[in-house]
Amino acid sequence: MRRALLAAAATCLVAGCSSQPPAPKAETAAPAPAKPALGTFGVDLSNMDTTVKPGDDFFRHANGKWLATFKMPADKARYGAFDALGDKSEADVKAVLEELAAKKPAPGTTPAKVGDMYASWMDEAAIEARGTAPLKPYLAKIEAVTDTKGVLALMATPEFAAPFSIGIEADPQDPKQYAIWAGQDGLGMPDRDYYLEKGASFDKYRTAYKAYVTKIFELLGDATPAASADQVIALETTIARGHWKQAELRDVARAIKPMPFAQFKTFAPTVDWDAFMAGLGLPPNPAKVVAYGDTAVKNGAALVGSQPVAAWKKYLAFHLASDNATNLPKAFDDASFEFFGKTLRGLEAKRERWKRGVTLLDQNIGEGVGEAYVAKFFPPDHKAKMDALVANLRKALEGRLKTLPWMDEATRAEALKKLATFEPRVGYPSKWRDYSALTIDKGTLFENVVNARAFEWKRQVARLGKPVDREEWGMNPQEVNAYYNPLMNQITFPAAILQPPFFDVNADPAVNYGAIGGVIGHEIGHGFDDQGRAFDEAGRTRNWWTPETDAKFKAATRQLGAQYAKYCPVPNGCINGDLTMGENIGDLGGLTMAYTAYKLSLNGKEAPVIDGLTGDQRFFLAWAQVWRALAREDDTRQRLVTDPHSMPEFRCNGVVRNMDEWYAAFNVKEGDKLYLPPDQRVKIW
Repeated sequence: MRRALLAAAATCLVAGCSSQPPAPKAETAAPAPAKPALGTFGVDLSNMDTTVKPGDDFFRHANGKWLATFKMPADKARYGAFDALGDKSEADVKAVLEELAAKKPAPGTTPAKVGDMYASWMDEAAIEARGTAPLKPYLAKIEAVTDTKGVLALMATPEFAAPFSIGIEADPQDPKQYAIWAGQDGLGMPDRDYYLEKGASFDKYRTAYKAYVTKIFELLGDATPAASADQVIALETTIARGHWKQAELRDVARAIKPMPFAQFKTFAPTVDWDAFMAGLGLPPNPAKVVAYGDTAVKNGAALVGSQPVAAWKKYLAFHLASDNATNLPKAFDDASFEFFGKTLRGLEAKRERWKRGVTLLDQNIGEGVGEAYVAKFFPPDHKAKMDALVANLRKALEGRLKTLPWMDEATRAEALKKLATFEPRVGYPSKWRDYSALTIDKGTLFENVVNARAFEWKRQVARLGKPVDREEWGMNPQEVNAYYNPLMNQITFPAAILQPPFFDVNADPAVNYGAIGGVIGHEIGHGFDDQGRAFDEAGRTRNWWTPETDAKFKAATRQLGAQYAKYCPVPNGCINGDLTMGENIGDLGGLTMAYTAYKLSLNGKEAPVIDGLTGDQRFFLAWAQVWRALAREDDTRQRLVTDPHSMPEFRCNGVVRNMDEWYAAFNVKEGDKLYLPPDQRVKIW
């Protein structure tokens, strides 16, 4: 049973301060350079194409030479500032792994488990020698199933797929306690649209998927692989028909439905939920279940009883192998890459094995890696300066909230109350995860991953009945990202993102405010976007908006959504303004907050001119530099369907054209391609 991945539970960048221990001493970090890492003030001006007018295409004005000359790596579907920093983080983790190996940590310790899991991944000879032997105990369990009860018994484990998911997350009615969440799940392709939408690109993906599923059954020794593939795809297509669209899941009032357990059993009566919860190791008679996309859960549950047991057995066997393909012999790994890498994302080559091993560690024992990563690569002064930036962004939004003309006083008071309870976390968690119960053996990769999944599920189950742990992190310190959790009202910035081009202690303040300041503002803004605004200062789902202010907010968001719906990065592929609404609000509000904070930081003084550029120009160029990126067409098409973030080009151009300050900074006039009349510029936060 896969954990429910809840879009409302954490919003990533790419999604009073909490107390944290002193940052560990950096063991081998080199002294900070006296000058910025990029250019003379923090922006690499050599990437610019000054033949492109800022008002025609600011993204290409700032990044045009790089966009025209950069060659996409064969193992990348998209490459930009995030990816370059991700590469650095991987190399840093590799250095950590090499250092751990040299120290030969004591067996059974977390550092030893990190090393042993990595060793099990890198030992390709052992993986090939074992063949499909690791699958056989699970395939035998599938073969022994004779009825629906047996199907459900297997689905109630971390090893097997199901047409719905169960997870443990904070209760949206009482975020101080944990609750059981149920959500939609069960597909092999990225989203329902891949099964149901018409068009040449989706036809191509469906044809390739049929070949992939057939290949997996061939590798499993299935007697009729093509027919078995047809059964699985037909079943998944039926599951897809019951799924909610991604944009629909953003409507918190409709999508999140807490209900007493007795009501949930009546709502989805085709599953024996008492037995199912027991199989998952959950306590009997839980207080409630939060149905996220409730009809999808109901439809998925109904299918377990209405579809043939034989079809479910094929489904379970396929997903067992497919979901673990990278942890099996090369033939499985290659088949998986052929479909998920080449076809769906346009990749030309696999990533180097050691890099994929770093990803494996991030997914399965990430904080064990993170503790060593922080000790080696996170200077203490980064946290102190980030804390100051966060405080300034918060002050900027507070000032704006007090004067927003479209917000009435009752709603304004609630918004200020929510801002006052924001909890920023920077760098790394205040306590590290305890992996003592996780069993790792350097000779058994498949079992190591299975053990890690079981460990994580047991960790989640153990939280039920206990107060919510506000010190827990949803990202590893070595991850280049950031996120907002509306149930906790927390914003989190892992250590790895606090590097150039996002954050540079030696850069011009305008650059730090335009880059990491915009990121900070983006995450704060999620607390007030189309989803986050449905949660109050305590993380409860509660409507704190008056009808008048609510109507004005929705009018502004409709206007913003209409702008983004006109952006089409690939032929016949345009941004879904509803799906990306929260991220677009976060970007626009975040950069607006960051600009306000930058101006406050100047204390009424004029910023110096550097390299012929004003402070405002440097601020906006820093934002454009952050979103510099190229992507392959297939990857872009997948993101248009599944990713709540707009394409990087429009995270730049789509934001600045709504800010009056950008027009003034670059003398943008009517007739320029990005020009919007003042009454069409969206201003929310």
